[in-house]
Parts: sequence; C-alpha cells; structure tokens
Amino acid sequence: MTAPNESSAMPDSADGLAPMSLARVEESLTRHGYAFVEDDEHPEILRARFDDYRFQFMLSGEDHAVMQTRGRWNHSVDISRKVEMVKLCNEWNMNRIWPKVYVRRESEGLLGVYGELAADFRAGALDSQVDSAIKCGLSTVIAFFHSLEERLGPELDELDG
Repeated sequence: MTAPNESSAMPDSADGLAPMSLARVEESLTRHGYAFVEDDEHPEILRARFDDYRFQFMLSGEDHAVMQTRGRWNHSVDISRKVEMVKLCNEWNMNRIWPKVYVRRESEGLLGVYGELAADFRAGALDSQVDSAIKCGLSTVIAFFHSLEERLGPELDELDG
C-alpha cells in the first residue's frame, strides 16, 4: 500500500521528448486534418480559422519552446464599450484557469477580443502533448467566444460597425 503522498506510477521519463518547433505544430495540425497557412510576413506564425474565428499558433520564449494558441473573436467592439468588455473578460479570468482572455485596441475606435493559451515545452514534448495543447487551446478559446456571444445575445448585431 502506498502512502497518500506517494504514487505507485513510474516517474516521468524524458524518453521520447523532442524539442518544440513550428514544424511540430504544423505536423500536429496536419495530423488532425486542420487547415492552416504560413504567414509570409511573419514566418514564425501559422494562421487558421476554426468556427469562423481567426487563430494563430506561434512559439515564444527564449528557446522558442512556449507554444501559444491565440484566437480573435469574430466581432469588433466600439471603444465606448471597453469597460463592459473588460468586465466580461475579467469575470472569465477570475473563474477559470484558462484561456487568458483580454481586450485590445486595434484602431482609433475599435477593440478586438482575444483568448490565448500558452504551453511550456522547454523540456521537450511528446506528439500527444503537442496535440493536447492545441486541442485545449482551441476548445477553451472557442468556449470563451461562445460564452461571450451567449452573454451579449441580441446585442451582437450592434457590435460590428
């Protein structure tokens, strides 16, 4: 019998962990049949659409080993509604671990709403871990966007100018 703080499972092993790369993100997206495009102006970013939302996949950090899945809501919001949108984002962030959601000014009078999930693979990753991180990023960001749409209801028609 094991003590409550002991595990009978084998300790994690670094066997099979491969360094993170954008090529591995491409392989994962391809493996799952997801369409994406490379960005000619920003070769470190892959772009895709899921449920009509724009997504970016990129690597950041000192070793380019932190994979970010970032989505943009498919509505723009007038700057006059900034406080309301920030409150909705803050509410989500206070009640959930991920994704991180935020509002960003995109032009003089318009805001964009974003969600993102970062996964740190500095120790390397299995293909299944990369796959899981992408699926988690997509599903949780899309869940936030759907939640926002549900909260705003008929007001959605008033957002895009």
